[in-house]
Amino acid sequence: MSLVVDIVKKFHEFTLEVAFQAENGRLGLLGASGCGKSVTLKCIAGIEEPDEGFISINGRTVFDSKRGINLPPQRRAAGYLFQHYALFPTLSVRENLNIVLRAHRVERKIRAARIADMLTRLRMEAFSDRLPSQLSGGQQQRAAMARMLIAEPDILMLDEPLSALDSYLRHEIEDELMEMLDGFLGTVLLVSHSRDEIYRICNNMAVLDQGRVSKIGETKDVFRNPGTVAAARLTGCKNIVEACREGEALLDVPAWGVKLRTAQSVPFGTTHVGIRAHHVEAVDSLDAVNAFAGHVERWIHDPFGETVRIGIDSGPGTGHVLAKTGSGNTFNGNAKYFAVAPENIEALIS
Repeated sequence: MSLVVDIVKKFHEFTLEVAFQAENGRLGLLGASGCGKSVTLKCIAGIEEPDEGFISINGRTVFDSKRGINLPPQRRAAGYLFQHYALFPTLSVRENLNIVLRAHRVERKIRAARIADMLTRLRMEAFSDRLPSQLSGGQQQRAAMARMLIAEPDILMLDEPLSALDSYLRHEIEDELMEMLDGFLGTVLLVSHSRDEIYRICNNMAVLDQGRVSKIGETKDVFRNPGTVAAARLTGCKNIVEACREGEALLDVPAWGVKLRTAQSVPFGTTHVGIRAHHVEAVDSLDAVNAFAGHVERWIHDPFGETVRIGIDSGPGTGHVLAKTGSGNTFNGNAKYFAVAPENIEALIS
């Protein structure tokens, strides 16, 4: 299964202009609220109509502005799981599945067997006669997935599927979601503003920023080398500072008064450097590679670790850097020198 998207849709506040391709597997769309993630899914599903462009699903054109093609949602073979599941509240789980099969004109004598099979696959047999309001959050999600899968779509699209859940339920339901997706061999698009969800669930990801794809690739590669300031921020980089290319593998950071060596070539046009908090280490002296002078300003405590705010002493201003303790990375209040290994320096373009 494959998906090709190249569309433009103009709004008052911004213009959605996205282009990407996806093959079998899970592609996460990561971005801040209002960047165009959900609108992209709706355009693919046929709920929204782009102003121009092209969309094909599994080699079949479902939208082409130049050729006047715009298939309705029911003919796109695209399963869509809405953020709040959108189950029919007055229908039981079984009836929610049946109405989908009726819409697809599946013969009545076949429906019962299809419904029974789907309920068994998603462990919903015991809840088949319950209304959505009588289900837990996880059961509602499974019911919504069953309704989506029973139509046998070519692609699946999930719009913030975990955001409506309480935090204590989220990881449990996420495991169930991944188990359900394991049985689907086609393309899955998952929209989220949570980098952690994208990292755990999706093997590939695209970063959306103000209506455009700023970075796309394998998920772990995007986290290691985001390339743009927007992608770095969205993937959790805590330290982003203005910088410029000083050489093939050298960055100048004026605010810190240091030059940082990189393990990879620095692109022309680099405007910032990104450093992950867990990559900042305390060292014994300024002789270390990429060392700079500083002092511990304060400790920021959270339930699972500590973040250290370090004031920069090497530079002309009042810059600071955040460092994360844990995984062998420790600090004390008397630390004076800090460093970041060249392989952990990220050159970014704004």
